[in-house]
Amino acid sequence: MTSRFDPVALEIMWSRLVNIAEECWITIWRTAFSTIIGEAQDFGCELFDADAESIAHSPRSMPVFNLTLPLAVRGLLEAFPRHTLAPGDVLVTNDPWICAGHLYDLAVVTPVFRRGTLVGLVGSIGHCSDIGGTRDSLSAREIYDEGLQIPPLKLYRGGAPNEDLMAMIRANVRRPEMVLGDIQAQVSSNHVGAARLVAFMDEYGLDSLAALAREVQSRAERAMRDAIRTVPEGTYRSEVGVDGLADPLRLPCAVTVHGDEITVDWTGAPPQLPRGGVNCTYHYTAAHTTYVLKSILTPEIRSNAGCYRPFHVIAPEGSVLNCRHPASVNERTHTGWYLGPAVFMALAPVLPDRVQAFTGLPIGMGAYGFDAAGRVFNDHLFQGGGQGASAHGDGKSALLYPTSAANVSVEMFESRTPLLVECKELIPDSGGPGRFRGGLGQRVRMRLVEPVAQPVLVDFRPHGRRVVTPGLHGGLPGRLADAYLLDGDRGAASPVRNGGDGVAELRTPAQRATIEIAGGSGYGAPGDRPLEAVQSDLDEGYVTPEGARIYGVTVDGGRARRDDTARGA
Repeated sequence: MTSRFDPVALEIMWSRLVNIAEECWITIWRTAFSTIIGEAQDFGCELFDADAESIAHSPRSMPVFNLTLPLAVRGLLEAFPRHTLAPGDVLVTNDPWICAGHLYDLAVVTPVFRRGTLVGLVGSIGHCSDIGGTRDSLSAREIYDEGLQIPPLKLYRGGAPNEDLMAMIRANVRRPEMVLGDIQAQVSSNHVGAARLVAFMDEYGLDSLAALAREVQSRAERAMRDAIRTVPEGTYRSEVGVDGLADPLRLPCAVTVHGDEITVDWTGAPPQLPRGGVNCTYHYTAAHTTYVLKSILTPEIRSNAGCYRPFHVIAPEGSVLNCRHPASVNERTHTGWYLGPAVFMALAPVLPDRVQAFTGLPIGMGAYGFDAAGRVFNDHLFQGGGQGASAHGDGKSALLYPTSAANVSVEMFESRTPLLVECKELIPDSGGPGRFRGGLGQRVRMRLVEPVAQPVLVDFRPHGRRVVTPGLHGGLPGRLADAYLLDGDRGAASPVRNGGDGVAELRTPAQRATIEIAGGSGYGAPGDRPLEAVQSDLDEGYVTPEGARIYGVTVDGGRARRDDTARGA
């Protein structure tokens, strides 16, 4: 079929759409109230055609939101069909089975009208700083314990706010001005996107986005199908371990390449767990599975609905990867963030130059309580672990993969809480050894500035405390994560268990909450690492003389030399 758009015009128009989505993203970033959105950037923005198919998203959007937001839009349109919508309407939901997998992620979607006709939609998902419910998510047994559920509703009707819903939200969260402020930032972002989209159509004389949407989506789909055809047909398998709760879990993965399509089958995943929130909804599982495939196969192509049409994801209903309502789901990253590494491991034999080893997964240390003036605070310190290495080089340190979130500045966190971050440092020898080394994990320690009448709650539930994830092609695993409390200058560390007490209570400055985030795994045999690379790691403090021995190196006077008797020690 011949395109009605010449290549130059299409490139310009496609780029314009991406820039509109990026302007939406910047609007939220600049107007959000919370650190988790305004600083950690835990949100995403996207444009859709009138059929709720993705056209473009901001390059800085959270990857999982790029893939769950289209599903949320369709769910909202099922509740509010197109013919029932009017200019000024804004839709909202945080239903984990419709939206992004837990109640904190809230979708706000605005229909776009031009001359009275629905021509598209603009949407965003943002991670609310609070949604009510228990502070100890690992003890939750069902979704009702985890906070306020917002089914598909109208947040605005014809431009007028739904005050009843606003009052409901206000009464169920701990910092209503912060939560509602973030929601209004999403509404404002959608308004900006809708105005820019209509102006774009006016400029190009488009009565409909349908033809342009079909063009960019079909081109993205063709590029993906062409890329899949370069992968040898067959079924490739792997299995990763997850900390779980009382006992570790195993997630078996089967990636089948058939023609120009790929099916990822998670059959064999454990049954959903009765508590703890580590269950995933199907939408969340599918998003993390297909995001990795997109990254591997067509990283250079702008993402839209067409990229994902050749992918199929199977996850047994009732399993930890496709749980049934009303399962608890708040801590679903403790399972879902391992899906990408499983796909990487499965495809490593046939696509060795396109995969990366396991990444030490990030953590958001949440702090909640009352300051000296009696005001509630509720803020997050997002921090990353070590990225897995690849055939192209060492992993980066302190990276928040598989998210696109940012490390929250210590100064911002300290200005909003009565806590002092007394330690934030990379951990030597935490990166997995290999021909290319995994990125380093980091240690973060915080304490109260002064004693408080009521305890300050700090939640820290790191990923990868018990289960080792090996590297690729002979690479070794990175250092495991840990979390503990120190009481007094010389006090013994009290470990934090995974069984339901991942919330620390701080009352005095002598108590210090510490988290050690895992390092990334290595790629290739450690003995193949060039001597000059090991020397550079020693000079930078990334590797100690003892840690260098795994590379077959001994250190004398700070200088490394190859010693075959030390190799693999």
